[in-house]
Amino acid sequence: MLRVILLSMLSALALANPSGTYSGSVTKLGQTVNAQVEVASDTSLNLSLSGILELDCAAEAYHLDGSSVTLDNLSDADDCIAKTLSEENVELKTIVYDEDADTITVSVKYSVMSIDMVLSKAGMDFDFLTVLASAPEGSYAGSKTILGETINAAVAINDDSTLDFTISGVIDIDCAGEEYTMSGDDISVTHVTESGDCAHDALDDNSVTLKSITYDEDKDEITVSVKYSVMSVDITLTKTGLLGWKVTSKPVKVLTATPTGTYKGSVTKLGQTVNTQVDVVDDKTMNLIISGPISISCSGEEYTLSGDEVTVDHITEAGDCAHDALDDNNVELKGITYDESKDEITVSVKYSVLSLDIVLGHQAAVAAGFNAEMVKNLRGSMQQ
Repeated sequence: MLRVILLSMLSALALANPSGTYSGSVTKLGQTVNAQVEVASDTSLNLSLSGILELDCAAEAYHLDGSSVTLDNLSDADDCIAKTLSEENVELKTIVYDEDADTITVSVKYSVMSIDMVLSKAGMDFDFLTVLASAPEGSYAGSKTILGETINAAVAINDDSTLDFTISGVIDIDCAGEEYTMSGDDISVTHVTESGDCAHDALDDNSVTLKSITYDEDKDEITVSVKYSVMSVDITLTKTGLLGWKVTSKPVKVLTATPTGTYKGSVTKLGQTVNTQVDVVDDKTMNLIISGPISISCSGEEYTLSGDEVTVDHITEAGDCAHDALDDNNVELKGITYDESKDEITVSVKYSVLSLDIVLGHQAAVAAGFNAEMVKNLRGSMQQ
């Protein structure tokens, strides 16, 4: 009888093993860290972190010692978790399982912050409902401003297997016909990990990581999540109508007039003023002048006008004045556009981490207005 009692007591003291999927998140200093632990068996688990920290490791060997979950290969430099933590400058402090609450707590140290993430059990109902989610269709657009910089994003769903993907602002990506698959609410760009794919190469050129694209059926919204430098950016895109954004993020417009004469303007950021002037010589050549922290002076640059887009024809060729001057100043010319209705030219450049949009007013129109007012005043004084 005593033996039975002792066995019962030992059984009560034994902790049950975690099973299934546990997920949770925590926000610190405005940055959210998401974590998920999927217990594949009593010896193997998958661990993923997303947000300001990025980690995705499957089939990691572990053992449970009391409430402590110990990763068996964490001391191996080639282990997925060990290697990723090292790259992200993160220390995994503990993983603890609470049998009573059926939760897992993942504790890490990142920079000077200690982060404890309590992960709760993900039920079957959620996954089942996610699978039933309908697919997005049409065009979605949105933007987000961080540290004074605006990032615009647009996704156009062509069909159930291809989409067009555009990001503009401090990040510049424009990729059409990207193959994708949808699993639950996750949209996966099929070839984004392959060199030569437009999205892969554009993200790489911009030093950006595409973390995820998700679709919210209830709100009919798409969220594009990227990591740029040390910033994690989540951009929510809402459905646009037929008259809304195209994938270029610009309205379709047929121009009947072309720019003429001189256009000037300036913009000030971080205490630095950039002055810009465009002299339209004729329908195929112009002069481009930028002064301030950027110094460019090029005349006789050939250009073409297509819709509202002004393209400098030889901007990609070494030896061309504009090409070489931009290169010397470490500046990227993102675009030049003409607004017929306002008779304005906008010159967009990327300088260091700053994206600058400089709106240039038509000087002939300004002068004409000034002269008309001066004549009016002169006539009034003569009549007195």
